[in-house]
Amino acid sequence: MSTPAPAAESIFDPQQTIMQTEPVAAPSPVFQGQPKVLIIDDSVTVRSLLSMTFENAGYEVEQARDGQDALKQLQEGLNPHLVFCDIEMPRMDGLKLLSYLQADPVLSQIPVAMLTSRGAKKHRQIAAERGAKGYFTKPYVEDVLLDAAKRLIAGEMLLEV
Repeated sequence: MSTPAPAAESIFDPQQTIMQTEPVAAPSPVFQGQPKVLIIDDSVTVRSLLSMTFENAGYEVEQARDGQDALKQLQEGLNPHLVFCDIEMPRMDGLKLLSYLQADPVLSQIPVAMLTSRGAKKHRQIAAERGAKGYFTKPYVEDVLLDAAKRLIAGEMLLEV
């Protein structure tokens, strides 16, 4: 008659348990190096002017001509610290892009500010509901956008409806 194998021994290590259950701190919005901004607008002129503004302030700038182009770049690994996005664009508008970004657990962490000619409260409301952190109307003031960029990167919510 064979004897049953001993039950697997369970070892309780309280130190290991504590280490495994401690909450992991969220990554700090403060970073070293050059901040990167993605500018999304169907107007070449607006993209160029915004690029100059941000480059002169020490930002690395990437551009996309519409939401579809931006989404492709982001899905392929572009990792900006901040996005400024127009609303009215061909192929994919800014509000639809916001919906896609918010549905993605990684891309939803990137702060998005709308920069548009649409100043109506309903557009602000829709942008806020879809996850925008800021909302600015054209024509814009450079210093206001640059200040907002710093605050958005630091994690502030600038869009109140």
